Amino acid sequence: MTRNCVNRRRILQIGSGLVVISGIGSTTAASSNHETNDQPTDTGFQTRVAHLSPDAPNIDIYVDGERVREGISYGTVTDYRDLEPGTHTVQVVPAGEDPAEAVLEETVEAGNEDSTLDGLLAVIGEVAAENQPLQALFLDDDNSPVDPGTARVRALHASPDAPAVDVVADETGDELFENVAFGEYDYTEVPEGEYTLNIYPAGDREASVFEIDVSLAGGTVYSAFAVGYLEPETAPADEPFEILLTEDVLPDEADEQEPTEAEPEKEPEKEKKGEDEKTC
Repeated sequence: MTRNCVNRRRILQIGSGLVVISGIGSTTAASSNHETNDQPTDTGFQTRVAHLSPDAPNIDIYVDGERVREGISYGTVTDYRDLEPGTHTVQVVPAGEDPAEAVLEETVEAGNEDSTLDGLLAVIGEVAAENQPLQALFLDDDNSPVDPGTARVRALHASPDAPAVDVVADETGDELFENVAFGEYDYTEVPEGEYTLNIYPAGDREASVFEIDVSLAGGTVYSAFAVGYLEPETAPADEPFEILLTEDVLPDEADEQEPTEAEPEKEPEKEKKGEDEKTC
C-alpha cells in the first residue's frame, strides 16, 4: 500500500464552528520539516504521530534508539511513513534532548498481516498531570475502502479536562459516538454531506460543550481529534478546546488499494525519496 501522504493529506482545524483548511505541506500538516530520512524501508505497514498533549513541549520520536521524527509541535498530526513489522521500542523525547531524557517509552507491536490497518502513535494527557497523566497510545487506523457515498470517521477523545462525551448529529438527533471517555476512540460511517455536530457530556442533552460544522466527502476516511481544554484559563496551558480533523484516505487512494477485476492491479510507481526512513 503506497500513499503520497505529504501531498494528499490535510488537517482541518475546527473551532467555534469554523473550518480552516491548512496549507499542504505546512508545519501544521507535519511536512518534511519534522522528518529524518536515514533508514530505507518498504513494508506496506505505515505509522504516523499525533502530538495532542496541550502542555507538552515540541517532541522528538525515537524508534529502537534512532531519532525518526523531530520537532513535532502540539496539534501536529504527521504524514504516514513505513515501519518495519515487528516489536519496537518507541520513545517520546523533548525536542533536542538525549533519548535518556524520554518522558514516555512504549513497546509496540507493528505488523502487516492486515493491509487495511495502519498505525497511529498519539501522545495525550499532560506533563503537569493535573487532569490526565501523560501517555502514549498506539492505535489501529482503519483505512480500508469506503463506499463512494459514505464517509468513515474516527473520533479520539484527547481533551484532558473534558468529561466522557456523546457526539450527536444536529440534523437527525442521532448519536454518532456515545460515552467516549478520555483516551478512547471509535469509528462510525455516515452518508456524505454537511453536518452540524454537537458534543454533549455523556448522557446529558441539556447543553452542548461544543458545536462544529463539518463537510464529509464520500469515499474518504477521517480522524477527528478532540484536543485542548474546555477551561484553558485555569489549565496548565492556554490551549482552548478544538477539533483536529484529518483526511486519512481520499477516494483515489482507496481506489489504488482495491483494483477492479476489469483493470488488473499495476505495480505502484514509487517516489524517488533518496534516503527513506524507518519511522513511527
